[in-house]
Amino acid sequence: MSRDHMSDLELRAYGEIARTLAMVAFSIADGVPATEAASLASHFPDAPRPIFRQSVFKHLGRDLWRLRILRPLDDTGKNYAYHFVFECDAKEANHVAKRNWKDGPSLPELLETFIFHFENYGKEYHDFSSEIGDPFGRNGRLTPVLDALASISYVEKTAEGYIWTDVEPVVRILERLRSHYPTLWPSEEEDSS
Repeated sequence: MSRDHMSDLELRAYGEIARTLAMVAFSIADGVPATEAASLASHFPDAPRPIFRQSVFKHLGRDLWRLRILRPLDDTGKNYAYHFVFECDAKEANHVAKRNWKDGPSLPELLETFIFHFENYGKEYHDFSSEIGDPFGRNGRLTPVLDALASISYVEKTAEGYIWTDVEPVVRILERLRSHYPTLWPSEEEDSS
């Protein structure tokens, strides 16, 4: 895949990844406690609800902003914002992403955001795994995006679930996580003892 062109299958996968991420962001925004929602409403009284607060979900907010699925409420002018509203229905985010992909992250970058998010949040609920050779996705919550990724050979669909076949994005995310959070993973020396 070049940065200037995506095949129809790549574009479909891109849209499915974006829709899945948008639905997660909507779920996060819609699930904030009432006191936090009231505080956000007082800070942004004219903004539509729900308001997505980026906090620890910075990759999620950044990528959905670039795709114009989210619109910032407090753009810092430094390509960063903390609070966003949805520019489209999260269920329709695949269409918006496919239309705006040239302004958004590349397919590998968006896939890395997907892997990063599901590796860290809701892993068991979504039956997600970044382990190479470990089947995942059996409960059906990620089927549309995983089927789309299978069509472009990032994963393979087996009787046991989906298995990563293109491990490069997975390895990049895991290396980044290990370097940022070294205490969460034992070193190879500690592992072998």
